[in-house]
Amino acid sequence: MNIVSCQMKMVLKKNLHFPLLTLLLIVTSCLVTSAVFAQIKFTAHVSYNTVARDQALQLEFVLEGAESADDFTAPSFTGFNILQGPAYGSYFSVNNGDVTKGLNITYILMPQKPGKLVIDAARVKVKGKIYRSNSVTINVLNELSGKSNNTIVTVPPLPGMRNNRPANPDNKELILRKGEDPIAKIQKNLFVQVEVNKQTCYEGEPIVATYKLYTRLRSVSRVTKRPSFNGFSVVEMTQPENMDFHPDQLNGKPIYSTILRKVQLFPLQSGQLTLEPVEIASQVRFLKAGDKPKNNNSIDDLFNDFFDDEMLNGETEEHNLTLQSKPLTITVKPLPEAGKPVNFNGAVGKFTIQTALNNNNVTANENGTLKVLVEGKGNLSMINTPVINWPRGIEGFEATARENIDNSTIPISGTKTFDYPFTVTEKGKYEIPAVSLSYFNPETEKYETVNSAIVSFAVNKIAEKKAPVVSKDYPQEEESFIDKAKNFYDDTLKGEWWWPAIVFLLLIWGGYQWRQKIKLSRAKNELKRLMEEENKEDFAEAVPLTEGVITTFNTDPLDKARQQLKNNNSIGFYNELHNAVWSFLQQKYQLRPTEMNKKAVSDKLKADLFGENIVTGFIQILNTCELALYTPVHSQEEMYQLLQQAETFIKTIEHKII
Repeated sequence: MNIVSCQMKMVLKKNLHFPLLTLLLIVTSCLVTSAVFAQIKFTAHVSYNTVARDQALQLEFVLEGAESADDFTAPSFTGFNILQGPAYGSYFSVNNGDVTKGLNITYILMPQKPGKLVIDAARVKVKGKIYRSNSVTINVLNELSGKSNNTIVTVPPLPGMRNNRPANPDNKELILRKGEDPIAKIQKNLFVQVEVNKQTCYEGEPIVATYKLYTRLRSVSRVTKRPSFNGFSVVEMTQPENMDFHPDQLNGKPIYSTILRKVQLFPLQSGQLTLEPVEIASQVRFLKAGDKPKNNNSIDDLFNDFFDDEMLNGETEEHNLTLQSKPLTITVKPLPEAGKPVNFNGAVGKFTIQTALNNNNVTANENGTLKVLVEGKGNLSMINTPVINWPRGIEGFEATARENIDNSTIPISGTKTFDYPFTVTEKGKYEIPAVSLSYFNPETEKYETVNSAIVSFAVNKIAEKKAPVVSKDYPQEEESFIDKAKNFYDDTLKGEWWWPAIVFLLLIWGGYQWRQKIKLSRAKNELKRLMEEENKEDFAEAVPLTEGVITTFNTDPLDKARQQLKNNNSIGFYNELHNAVWSFLQQKYQLRPTEMNKKAVSDKLKADLFGENIVTGFIQILNTCELALYTPVHSQEEMYQLLQQAETFIKTIEHKII
């Protein structure tokens, strides 16, 4: 602003007689002033709003309209672990030639638990004013991720690079020379665009759209927004998970390119339809060139100048940016009304049609199937079910369709098969008329009709209808519950030999219940004795039997489990015992969340020189607790025995009794 004002004053002094130039400078000054005081925006963006519980996401805070900030305060990130960040960088976005500068702060986050997690707003101070970003809600699914949805593309060094030195002038875009504008260089050598095989077509006639990324720079790019195709039926041709760059030519110059997405688009309506842009986020890295040394040797200096030799100082410069392809408009012409057949149902392309019976031996009163096969190139998926003119004596039913399509051809090719079930009621000779298909051929720009052959067949026999079997002795009525019970007694329980067996089983069951009652009484007495002893002895006052630092606990980790046992609450007991063992091990070994599993703890126990019997006992305790939660009927004696086992395990680990 100051430089512009000074320049304006100098020009005014020298050009008092040129009011037009004065007006031009005033307008220029106003434009610069409005750019300086452009609106500042501070927003938060995430790579995904829905992720699996083991899937990382990228969070980016973007400060648009300011090249520096006085202070940045990040949110608390409750429910997330920070894998990377904060990473600060310069930012500018290129959109249809318009450049907006700014700053960005990036984090890589990993969710800690499933559910809806909220990332609160961040704060930034710019020239004494505080700006707040938007908050972001992440939906974390309670499932593991499959393939990653991120589309990452990278560019290797261009061919001919040796020792970070370019071998020909075409590769020197990798180098940022002193005083060179990096933004202009990126705009010229890194861009994304959509290419189509034609911009005018008929309804239903496919166009091929290819989104490509071109570059002569060393960069890493990620697709952040895929294009939507409103008004089109979409058939994917190429959408690779990992994209590689290949040498290409653009306007007669060498360049690298990769395909981001390739589709066949079938217009569903006429008019002007727009292909929306694809958006990518890229990070570009330049090699910085230094000053050339002077050898005080005119011959050497002349040689270096002739070959334009570069001196690289080993430094790099990175820039982050967002690129978009330009929207592209497709003109879709309506299908002509002149000459349109009555039975035309929207087929566009070139097709043939055939008909046949699945089985030529058709029997009356049984189902037969008429197969209609449509084959060719075009909008096969959009072809509707052909109409069958069934002759008298044949009843047809709704058809089912299946497709076998090759997406790699242009237009797509393959077959679409329609199966029509039908029945015949009487013997005789039958003839199914030819089935016709009308379609519009874009090559000839005319409607064409193809017909199948006539299907003739004879029905020589009638399938007998099977009548239901009816008993002569009893009416055909459902047997009542009382009748079923009476018949069961008469057929099964009426014999006298059953009663001694029942009495014997009752005696066995009574003996078992009496024995369980005695065991329960003993377990209660032993538990009472144990509780009295623990009131006299502190669980934490244990003396280690081996040297080293011993972790002690001020309270009994099994106290809650004992209370549940005392209350005869089996589900609560196993749950508290399970939690107590894990809490003890977590505190003992300072376990991280990723180590809270049986394998990791088993490895730590073995590394601590505990025997296999200790490791097996640990796994047995946890397995018993987990299984018991699904089979909640357990005796108090079983719970008491498991409590003793857990107590022995904890004391062994606590005091290192190996």
